[in-house]
Order: sequence, then structure tokens, then C-alpha cells
Amino acid sequence: MEKVEEKREGSEVISEGPESDEELETLKEKGSETESGISLEEQSVQSQESGKKSADELIEEARELVQQSDSEVKDCMEVLDEDIAAYEEERDRVVEGSLSITESLLEEIGLDPGTVEEVEVERVVFEKEDPLDSMEVKKLSSGKFGASILALIAGLAVVLAWLYAATEKLGITLDLSKIPGKEVYDKIFAWIGGGITGGEGNAIAGMAILSGSALIVMVIVYKIRVYLREVHNQKVAEKINEEAKFYCSKKEECKQEMEKVSEHIHEVITVLKTYDVFFDELNAKMRRVLHLEGNVPFDEYHPRSREEIGRATTLIGSIKELIVTPMAGEDGSLSEEGKRALERSNEALEHYKEKLYQ
Repeated sequence: MEKVEEKREGSEVISEGPESDEELETLKEKGSETESGISLEEQSVQSQESGKKSADELIEEARELVQQSDSEVKDCMEVLDEDIAAYEEERDRVVEGSLSITESLLEEIGLDPGTVEEVEVERVVFEKEDPLDSMEVKKLSSGKFGASILALIAGLAVVLAWLYAATEKLGITLDLSKIPGKEVYDKIFAWIGGGITGGEGNAIAGMAILSGSALIVMVIVYKIRVYLREVHNQKVAEKINEEAKFYCSKKEECKQEMEKVSEHIHEVITVLKTYDVFFDELNAKMRRVLHLEGNVPFDEYHPRSREEIGRATTLIGSIKELIVTPMAGEDGSLSEEGKRALERSNEALEHYKEKLYQ
């Protein structure tokens, strides 16, 4: 066998080492179990139990989750209001600015006004009210006050039971209209303190037995009541915690829907700015047409001029479809019609852009 030398305080101690690595691993496992006093399995169980949250911790966690969720949804609502205001401002600027000028130039060129429909803009309204009622997480009662009252009642019942048993055995009738004298109490306490077994009894011992038994019952009743309340609170807290998580998941869906609406509005604002640039360019071209070719019947304009005028009417139709199509659906979320209108507007702009480089 191998020899392992250990030096302690100047003396030399020789001990036998393990014959193999397997024995060494076994010794390590036993050593760790011995040092801690418990096995690894017991440590795992204790770790799981220590990881279980108390009722107060579950309630506090639920309260924090609900407050955070409500705060995030509120922030999203405020952002959505700002986005709607920005959209309406940009829409009104384009409608009353470059789009209005384009329509006026088309009429001056001689295009039939009936082909250019008036656009009626309305305020964008999204249903931002929560589909869920606000969840209020209240602190659970510990039940200690009620347990104290119940314990006092139990203690009083024990005292009365002792008094009743003693007076019955001693043949004493208590006059409840006045306080009994010391002799009566001494007889009762003496019976409790030994007379009950046939001896002479001791009044002091009887008082100790009476008060001690009442106190023991009070403690037992108090602890049982508090324990039952804790068990009940634990179940209630777990249920509330699950309800809070479900509530937050629904709130998260609302928040995600509002984020989609905000993203859609930002895309529409970008599209409106592109329309504005293209309308400015078309307006310059139509001014050039009027200046160089004059105000003549539409069929007498140069083919390229008629082509530019046709592009203007196409853009006007697409932007008006985008503006008049409601963004909000019946349930207050982003409408499918609004999505499709944005897609068609992007297609119209992309088509116009391609023509610019041909």
C-alpha cells in the first residue's frame, strides 16, 4: 500500500492511503456527509423547502408584478397618445399643404374636379381602456388578533370548567351577585391542588394548576389558530400570485397590441413625409407644364406632361385611401384594413419611385 506522511507539531504520523481512486471518491462522499451531518438527498430536500416562498413574499411579489404591469401599460398609453397626435399633425400638414396645392394645380390644368374626391379626415381613436378590471392585491391578515381573542375565550373556558368541577364536588353554590370570600377560593384551589385526588390539597398549587392549565390551553389554541391561518394564507397567496401572473400576461398582450399600433403609426408618418416630398416635386413639374404649355385642353398636353399628371392623380388616390381608412378596428386594436391601406400606399410610392429613374 501507498504511504501518506503527515507532519503534526513536529511529530511524524504515518497513515495508510486509499488503494484506488474509487475508494478516494467514496471517502470524500462519506466525509462530506459526516461534516454536514446530513446526506446530499436531505440537503436537496431542505434546499427545495427553503426556496418555497411564504404567503407574505408571494403577496408582495404579486403586488410588484401588478404595479409594474399597470405602470408599463400606462406608459404605452401615453406613448400611443403622443404618436396619434404626431400622426394627426403630419396628416393635416400634408393635406392642407402639398396635397391641397396639387389638387389646385390639377384643377387649373383642366382636370375634371370630379375625379379628385374630397378627403374628410377624422380624429384617430383607439380603444385604450383596459379589457381587465384593475387588480388590487391586499395584504393578508395574519390572524393573530383573532387567535388571541379565541385563546382568551379558551382560557376563560378552562377556568370556568375548573371552578364548575370544584364547586360541584365540594357542594359549593357560588353567588354570582357578589364576590366570593377568601375561604371559598381557598377550598376551590385546595381541591384543584390535591383534593381532587383525595388528599388535603394546597391552595397555592391549585392556583398554579388552574392558571397553568388555562395558559397551556391558550397557547395551544393560539398556535393552532395561527397555524391554520398561515396554511390558509399560503393557499390564498399562491392563488393570488397565479392570478397576478395571468393578469400581467393579459396586460402584456394589451401592451404588445399598443406597441404594434405605435409602430404602424410611425410607418404611416414616414409614408406621409414621402408623399409630401413627391407632391412637392409634382407641383413643380405641373407649374412648369402650365408655364411652358399654357392652359390647354388635357388631350393637347405633351405625353410626358399627361404622364406626370396621371402620376399625381394616382398618388392622390392612394394617400386619400390611407387617410380615410380607419386604423382602429371594432375591438379597438389595429385594423386589417389599415394594414392593407398602408401596404398599398407603399406599393404606390415604390411604383412612383421606380418611374423616376426610368
